[in-house]
Amino acid sequence: MNWPPTLMHIKIKSKDANFSFWLPLFLLFPLVLVIFLILSPFMLIAIIVLWETRWRRMAIFSLGAAFLALWHLRGLKVDVQGPKESVYISVI
Repeated sequence: MNWPPTLMHIKIKSKDANFSFWLPLFLLFPLVLVIFLILSPFMLIAIIVLWETRWRRMAIFSLGAAFLALWHLRGLKVDVQGPKESVYISVI
C-alpha cells in the first residue's frame, strides 16, 4: 500500500552557510483540505459548464489526477548544484 508523503527534508549549502530543516507535510494536509473545500464550488461550475463539450472528462478527472500526483511524491529527490551553492530536497 502506498502512503502519502509525511516529511520533506530541505538542505541548502553555500560558501557562507549551511541550512537544513525538516518540513512535516502531514501538518499541511488540513490546509490543502481547506483550499479544496474553497475551490470545489468552482470545480463544480466548471464541470457543469463543460458537460456538453468533449472537455467534461478532463474536468472530472483532473481532480483525481492532482490527488494522485501529490500522493506519489514519496521518494522524490531533487539535487540542484550551482557553482556557489547547492539545494537538496527529499520527500519521505
